[in-house]
Amino acid sequence: MTGSDLSTDPTAPALPTWALWLMIMALFCLVVALSASLVESLAGGTLPTVLRSGGTSFLAAATLCFGTLQAVRELRKRR
Repeated sequence: MTGSDLSTDPTAPALPTWALWLMIMALFCLVVALSASLVESLAGGTLPTVLRSGGTSFLAAATLCFGTLQAVRELRKRR
């Protein structure tokens, strides 16, 4: 099998697609966390509050991303 045969093979695993989505979600969550940390820092927050706001916003964004992903998967099953 060549590389082009693998892309058309219906039994090929969808791992590259999942890896890509996971990487996109992680980068999105990182941008959200850095933005929240920057806003907190510019507001005059101390280091612990900046870290706490960044971590909290990262976890909140990750929860929303994984929740959206699960909802899309469930809606696709119903078709």
